[in-house]
Amino acid sequence: MVLGGVLAGLVLGLLATQSGGDAAKTTSTTTTSTTTTSTSAEKLDSLPSAVTISLPRTATGRRVPDGFLGFSFEFSAVRAYTGGDPRNINPVFEQLIRNLTPGRRPVIRIGGDSTDLSYAPSPGVTPPPYVAYALTPGWMATTAALAHQLGARMTMGLNLVANNPALAAAEARDFVRALGRRSVGALEIGNEPNIYSQLTVEHTLLGIPLHARPRNFGYPAYRRQFQAVAQAAPHLALAGPALAVGPTPKKGSWVNTMADFLRRDPRVRTLTVHRYPLRNCYVPPTSPQYPTVAHLLSPYSTAGLAASLSRWLQIAHQQHRQLRVDELNSVACRGRPGVSDTFASSLWVTDALFSLLHAGVDGVNIHTLPQSAYELFEFSDTGGQWRGVVRPVYYGLQLFAQAAPPGSRLLEVPGVSGGSSVLSVWATRGADRVDRVVLIDKDPSRGETVTVRPPAGTGGGATLERMQAPSVESGSQITLGGQTYGPNTTTGQLAPATTEALTPNGHGTYTVRVPAGSAALVTLRPSSAAHERGPGRDGRQFSTPRRSQQ
Repeated sequence: MVLGGVLAGLVLGLLATQSGGDAAKTTSTTTTSTTTTSTSAEKLDSLPSAVTISLPRTATGRRVPDGFLGFSFEFSAVRAYTGGDPRNINPVFEQLIRNLTPGRRPVIRIGGDSTDLSYAPSPGVTPPPYVAYALTPGWMATTAALAHQLGARMTMGLNLVANNPALAAAEARDFVRALGRRSVGALEIGNEPNIYSQLTVEHTLLGIPLHARPRNFGYPAYRRQFQAVAQAAPHLALAGPALAVGPTPKKGSWVNTMADFLRRDPRVRTLTVHRYPLRNCYVPPTSPQYPTVAHLLSPYSTAGLAASLSRWLQIAHQQHRQLRVDELNSVACRGRPGVSDTFASSLWVTDALFSLLHAGVDGVNIHTLPQSAYELFEFSDTGGQWRGVVRPVYYGLQLFAQAAPPGSRLLEVPGVSGGSSVLSVWATRGADRVDRVVLIDKDPSRGETVTVRPPAGTGGGATLERMQAPSVESGSQITLGGQTYGPNTTTGQLAPATTEALTPNGHGTYTVRVPAGSAALVTLRPSSAAHERGPGRDGRQFSTPRRSQQ
């Protein structure tokens, strides 16, 4: 399989470094970028490093799929984001989704652990034998309102742990009835069934713990139970199996059963897996998966993350299916404070998404959970006035969305030379011939000087936009294009970006200084588009600056 795409600049041969880096911090936060940075220029001068990249005349890399970047929410958390009134869905939440999918139908998965801890009360259907979250008519109404207002393509989880096909089918029918078939892109049966035999988190009304499945539960039993639910549910596209996968397949891995799984049901159009590069549980401090800022910013968490999915990609694509990582964030087990909620997560997520895109992954859903360290945002409603707090990781998502619009092509970047092992270079070319180059310096102590050489015969001008914070460990004061969501936002929008016009040198190249622990987006326009403006951050076209209240 040939995987076209952007060059991960100088992150090469990084998979061999299973020991990771030093320590990485991840977080979910807001989107901004700045042209005035708190990272001093003296750092750049003290440790100079020269990197040269040459953009190709022809774009041969893969196209950015429509819906590549999506969201993943828990059933029990939906109304914490939407509010409880289907006539007044949280507009700040909706805008923050639109920012990352401008002009497109967002892909939203409702799933996670709560998939198997939820059910839709229905006449004649026996509830689960454990404490479960009821998907009431009110829940259905608010979820449907969200889907309809966004035009979203929803992937809806179905309870498999209850081992009751009638219950799961009732859920599916209620989803179709409330959302409509056009909004339900797929049904996903169960959540991480490959670890059911290890789960004892369900409890009866008397508090007695229940095992999700017996110790000998494996793929053959899962396949039978999956098919029982699939046959009872409405005839819609399916996604699955929503497996928990790690950096390498271990004994008992289901990876070699997936070809059989896909062959058995053509309705399964998307193979889904879950990946977190780091873990906040069950790993010792000596492990490269141990959650630190240095580990998060190491190649292990980006290039290594992408490489760990190569076998899953091969299986899915050989069966003419898509592979979607429909649950991704920085640190498993609710994230790690001081890692998942820092600017390091902003830098990580931009680099990780490009790494997955380049590897051939067809889509990614970023998972968020209220009161977790990796949450993207949180909201409050005071007298009908919604406010959102945007976390650091969100800024990195917004930078990726700007740099890799759907339909653009990844560029292979030949001629990269110099620099450090923590500088990542990615580039795309849009249908409008605009080239976008992302430079990510994950070294907290050393900046880079990068020379960008556009294709011969082009020269419509270049601009620079920055994503910065006081340090990689900062949990606030993050900017994208010089703007910030601040302590909270009532609009979910950033003010128009402050960009720097770059002046070409005598050879038609551009020199960009990237401060330590920051990212930069260089936009190069062809001659015919020298005076055009692209879409704004909310997806609308504009030619004059707009301001929005925060």
